[in-house]
Amino acid sequence: MKLILSLLFLSFVQLSFSQSVDLATERSIISETLCQYLNTNPNSAASFLKANKGYQLMSESFKMALAFEPDSAKQKDIYKEMSDFDRYVDSITLQLQHKKIMVQLTDTLYAYRYVAGSRNLKTEKDWHDNYTYLLNDFQKNNLHRFDTIVGESYIDLIKQQIHYKGESVPLELSSFNLAHYQYQKKAADCEQSEFCMQADKVYRAVFNADGTKGCYLFSFLCGENKICRSFIFIKKENGRWIYVAEYPSWIIDEA
Repeated sequence: MKLILSLLFLSFVQLSFSQSVDLATERSIISETLCQYLNTNPNSAASFLKANKGYQLMSESFKMALAFEPDSAKQKDIYKEMSDFDRYVDSITLQLQHKKIMVQLTDTLYAYRYVAGSRNLKTEKDWHDNYTYLLNDFQKNNLHRFDTIVGESYIDLIKQQIHYKGESVPLELSSFNLAHYQYQKKAADCEQSEFCMQADKVYRAVFNADGTKGCYLFSFLCGENKICRSFIFIKKENGRWIYVAEYPSWIIDEA
């Protein structure tokens, strides 16, 4: 009986997780949404443009510092830091009108390969046991891993990635050039430049049945010899693909 249930489960996975988007469209969708995600990444200078996440977080931190600092002399120091930050933002805004942010990236669109750790989320039991914990993040966001509540439907896209059967394919990096970003192979050191980002890999996307939501992975250097990787969630809205949220991959694959 267990064997029959396992076979039925695997058949369901294969039928439910079929790709609904061709490779050329998949590349285009990733290109369109990756630049939107990078605008939220603190390693990107564009994150500090006034409409973007880095600027908003810094502005909120200054407001909080002022609210909890009764000393007028120290408040004066905070106002000076705010002024210096505004000048920095103005400089970044001006430079990005004619300058691109170089993103160093491997020229392959990788297929995600889930590696089981203390649990194996490819099995029905471990996936079911772990689902409650995922719901806490996706429906309640109790640990504030998201900027907003994204909803349960994106959990199924993680499941698709875990069971993904596609192959890695070559990637023409220049085809990703869009908005403030220009991509190149990892070669020259860009650690000292605020207009260069040390990325790592981008992974193939999966989509829901009606092709309105998707998920791929992206990794980048986030410390000395440390790689951070996230599931990138996207959706189609008014005929355009937009970035929704990121979710750390170590929660899934423990890597």
